[in-house]
Amino acid sequence: MLETDARQKQTQRRDPAKVVFFVSAFLLVFLYGTAVGRYKIFPFEVIQYAQDSVDLVLAERETLLKQRPAWLLQKARYEGDGVTRFVKAKAAPGLTLLSGLFDDNLELRLIEADGSIVARWPVQFSGLFPDTTFIQPAGRVPQTDWNTNVHGSRLLPDGSLVFTFEAVGAARLDRCGAVEWTLPEMTHHTVSASARGTFWIPGMRHVLDDMRFPGLDAPYDEDLILEVSPEGKVLRKISVLDLFSRKDLRALLFANGVGTPDVPGSHTPTHLNDVEELTPAMAAKFPNFSAGDLLLSLRNYNLLMVIDPDTGVVKWHQVGPWLKQHDPDFQADGTISVFSNNTDTTFAGTILGGSTIIDFTPFSRGSKVRYGGRPAQKLFTNVRGMHQRQPNGNELIAEAHAGRVIEVTPSGEIVWEFINRYDAETVAIVTGATRYPYDYFTVTDWSCRADSSETPAR
Repeated sequence: MLETDARQKQTQRRDPAKVVFFVSAFLLVFLYGTAVGRYKIFPFEVIQYAQDSVDLVLAERETLLKQRPAWLLQKARYEGDGVTRFVKAKAAPGLTLLSGLFDDNLELRLIEADGSIVARWPVQFSGLFPDTTFIQPAGRVPQTDWNTNVHGSRLLPDGSLVFTFEAVGAARLDRCGAVEWTLPEMTHHTVSASARGTFWIPGMRHVLDDMRFPGLDAPYDEDLILEVSPEGKVLRKISVLDLFSRKDLRALLFANGVGTPDVPGSHTPTHLNDVEELTPAMAAKFPNFSAGDLLLSLRNYNLLMVIDPDTGVVKWHQVGPWLKQHDPDFQADGTISVFSNNTDTTFAGTILGGSTIIDFTPFSRGSKVRYGGRPAQKLFTNVRGMHQRQPNGNELIAEAHAGRVIEVTPSGEIVWEFINRYDAETVAIVTGATRYPYDYFTVTDWSCRADSSETPAR
């Protein structure tokens, strides 16, 4: 009994020491955890990577399980479904090519102004590109056909179609959806035509080790400008980073103040998202440029530049006033127009006032907002987005992440609107919208076999 009492007293004397130890340990862990979060010391990156991975899986679980294309959906901002407005007397005539998610499939649709479908090109990445070894790193390969999207497209007079998936290949289909060719290159964004009948398509290559650009920390994606033949052959590749190798432009490459290209939401230093050729018909309006020069949009630097593709000479460049821009176009009046996203990470662009269409004159730096940036002209997509000037002066605008396409007059009146409704709460993104005049096409009959227009291209 006395021995038991002694052991109990000894245990009681030790208990305060244990309490002090555990409290001290807890405080140390708490303080170190606070320091990890504040100063981003080890193991902050490990924890952040794990958290990001968990968040990504949770966010895409419906897509990965093939239950719902959640990756391609956005919360709806506008009412309606399909064509919700059409003022025939004021709208530009023609057929509109839309790209995005329709009926749970990636698809390109050619529609009349009333929304009726003229032609369809459902597409599946897995069927078009069974061999994905050209995609680097391998983790970029889409896990499902919902884990990519149609990035850019070009409809040809004979009804055939050239389009790109997002960083994972391009293809050409005939007017009934049969595959004419596929291009196993990491193509992305737009497809534009040259005066020679070729196509300009942005591409990229994954760089693991490259000492051409000291200060850029690999790995990163190097943007390329691809010239592609009508038969789907790459005729030449122009490195966008090489354009900066001139001494007077090297500072632009490091304008963000860091040596790593790990820009949030991207793994590329430049993020080339458009290549447009100056046509012979417009060249006279741009005396400092020549027919065949290329207009480039480099989103990560808010930078536009015009280059001679044969010599690599940069003839002009300008940063802003656009912000995270897309789709710059030469215009017949000697101006350049651009879709300025004004990215601010909010749902509806409430911090910076939304996206805008800007017209500006190279060299003089004069600019004006053509549409958007006003309460009565709601427009915002955090990424993507495009515009097209119509022959009557109207503007066709794809508000990608709002699942909306509008046509507006120079005074800002909406004369055509399309909403890509998915369900009561969400819309599917619309990655592109282009209006083609009726007389652009040599096609007189768009009808195809009943099964060819209904089956995704493989």
